Amino acid sequence: MQLYDYFIFRSIAEWAWAGSDSDEVEPQICLDAFPFLPGACFASLIVKGLGIGIILGACLNKAPLFINVLKTKSVAGLSTGAIYGEAIMYCNSAFYGILRANPFTAYGENLVVALQTVIMVTFIWKYREPIVTMPQRLLAAGAFATYCFVVFKVLTPEQYPLLVTSNLPVLVYSRGSQVIETFSLKHTGTNSIITTGMNLLGSAIRIVTTIQEIGWDMALLRGYMLSAFLNVVLVLQFFIYKDNTTKFLADLKVKKDKKSE
Repeated sequence: MQLYDYFIFRSIAEWAWAGSDSDEVEPQICLDAFPFLPGACFASLIVKGLGIGIILGACLNKAPLFINVLKTKSVAGLSTGAIYGEAIMYCNSAFYGILRANPFTAYGENLVVALQTVIMVTFIWKYREPIVTMPQRLLAAGAFATYCFVVFKVLTPEQYPLLVTSNLPVLVYSRGSQVIETFSLKHTGTNSIITTGMNLLGSAIRIVTTIQEIGWDMALLRGYMLSAFLNVVLVLQFFIYKDNTTKFLADLKVKKDKKSE
């Protein structure tokens, strides 16, 4: 018997190689050649692996930021508009993948980061100064619920691309708000270079995996390319304002220590 005759190997092969546009990439062809995979099969497998790697990395995307916020009990340096914008941006990409029935490895990290960003919103509500009032919180929650209803109950399949197309202005607003916030403060506050660096790496890798798994879907690719560029700017700000940030965090720790006495 060949490997393809076994259910478990056949299932893995179909997950890894089914749906490819290339005639050279077929589950049975690739599995029969294993471990000496043809170039096209090997490339497809690598892309799947990168997709899984991005999703696993996304599970820890906001962790450094969470730690910074919980440690300092402050969201100083974080733009509220940027966090709100990120929540919509990642939801748009995740919902587009779900509605289009794209492979989970092509959008899964967006869903994971969207959930983490929603948690970050609650931190903004708790620690921001001046505080976010209850009416403001209810308004934001109501707007998000309405947005979800429209996406899943109102949009038609022909309108699904609007989700990723609308991400371009949302992305510019979200990342741009953070760039401006950092520029005005002259420090990066409790923001995390690890999280921002992971966003940059994820955008770069996602350009490659999108081309390989979905094709030249420019609605998606434009967003990833723009995201990569803006994340480069954010990463550079960490180095430009490194000394100021160190001083700010030290002063913040002193203030927190005095309050706790």
